[in-house]
Amino acid sequence: MAPSTSEPVDSAAAALLGEDIPCRRCSYNLRGLRPDGLCPECGTPVGLSTRLPLLCYADPDWLRKVVRGLTIILWMILVSILATAAAAVLQHMGQREFGQIVGLAAGIVSLYGVWLMTTPDPSGIGEDPNITARKVVRFAVAAGLLSQVLTQVMESLAVTGAVLWLLWGLIGVCTLIGLAGEFAKFIYYERLARRIPDRALAARARFLKWAWTVSVAASMIIAFTAAFVSAVVGTPGAGAGTVLGVVMCLGIPVGLAFLVFAVMTLFLLIRLRRAIVDQAAVARATWVTGASAP
Repeated sequence: MAPSTSEPVDSAAAALLGEDIPCRRCSYNLRGLRPDGLCPECGTPVGLSTRLPLLCYADPDWLRKVVRGLTIILWMILVSILATAAAAVLQHMGQREFGQIVGLAAGIVSLYGVWLMTTPDPSGIGEDPNITARKVVRFAVAAGLLSQVLTQVMESLAVTGAVLWLLWGLIGVCTLIGLAGEFAKFIYYERLARRIPDRALAARARFLKWAWTVSVAASMIIAFTAAFVSAVVGTPGAGAGTVLGVVMCLGIPVGLAFLVFAVMTLFLLIRLRRAIVDQAAVARATWVTGASAP
């Protein structure tokens, strides 16, 4: 037989990763490493990072932060509902400050929960080079909290003139930013649902992305119009009374839609948290065994 002219194949070299793959824990580029090896930066099994970008293969510590953030958000929703009801009762007793303080405190704790929920995946999965829904959510929630503070300042100090118009402008800008953040939240929820993967949950997040945001926008417009007319006109005359009457009539269907979509959002978050808890348990078991991908 004639001698072969082909070069011998190095089986060890052929088994090395030939593409850029970030480590699931530290985002180190694993290109050129063996699938059954360890990340030289953090010691995570390389095989875990070669799996599909599903939550069951994600860093369990990161998933734990996401779950903790969702838990805080759910609790603060309950606190906000109770605070709103208490504020309505106390307002008739001339003690509206308590409700405002509780609402502001709930907003601050909610910001912390959102910050945990939107902690970036250490592997860099889902991160765009310029901007992501996760970053928009963080900025928008902070802007919404600022809007809440400015509203309380305006009501407490009873400002007038140019300062009043300035505060209204700042509140309007922060409100628009917060509205964009509500839209971005559901984009983030949908991406998490797709990494479970749960198509039904992702579809629900995609629906509420528009339904909830539109209902919130309509509610904000109605509340802003009513507050603006009351603050600027002062003692309402016939024209102002007509405007307020129309606004209140429009507020009934908008309020019902807001309530329905709020309940749907609450159940979405409960289902998403439960699903991520299950995926975190699988991820912990997978990372303990350190099984590499086939």
